[in-house]
Amino acid sequence: MFRAMRAMMADPSGKVLLGAAIATVSVGTIVYSLLEGWSLVDALYFSVVTLTTIGYGDLYPTTDVSKLFTVLYILSGLGIVTLFVTELVGHSAMAQRAGFMQRPRLKGGEAMDPDRHPEGPAD
Repeated sequence: MFRAMRAMMADPSGKVLLGAAIATVSVGTIVYSLLEGWSLVDALYFSVVTLTTIGYGDLYPTTDVSKLFTVLYILSGLGIVTLFVTELVGHSAMAQRAGFMQRPRLKGGEAMDPDRHPEGPAD
């Protein structure tokens, strides 16, 4: 996961998506904290649970303004978070493929034959 995040940070569009995802969650956290009077941790929790479409139901908006904000927040933020997660999964898959393509090396630097053991033939 961290390898995929590092690879994503090397990509300019990945940096933009990460920034957009962080900004979206931050805006939601601040707005819910102000509108609902929730702690920053509760507001952050609700923002993430909402944008990932989990929706436990333990916290929910109680005012009309908060409900209207939630509608707009979901419609705009869901796309941003979906793009971010899709990009992260793509970089993760590329990192895995790159890892599989690298063959283990022997001490001399030659590629190890997967059918031959360095200790000798297998029984």
